[in-house]
Amino acid sequence: MRTSAILLAALGIVSLCLASGPSARAHRYPGLAVADITFQNANDIRVRNPVVSCEFFDPKGKLLATRGSTVFQSFPPGKKKIDGVEFSLREKNAVPGSCRVISVSTVGGPN
Repeated sequence: MRTSAILLAALGIVSLCLASGPSARAHRYPGLAVADITFQNANDIRVRNPVVSCEFFDPKGKLLATRGSTVFQSFPPGKKKIDGVEFSLREKNAVPGSCRVISVSTVGGPN
């Protein structure tokens, strides 16, 4: 799947939101879904290690699973594309839904 996310941080408190992106495109392997994600850091500071949550649905639209993955990289202000973000997914015939960044750290902050 492909998606875009905006990473925001202000005054030591991290705030996050998702930007609409192109249509989702899933790469599926046995037990695994893989996403290509473009992050947009709209801050003046570098952020790191975003945790991304994605929903997966059956072909009829029923939610099957929500999976998360941490991207262990640092993101300077601006856009950065990361290919190959992996999500454990055993459910067969799962269709990718929306993804969002649920947390991120500032570079000078705690681990």
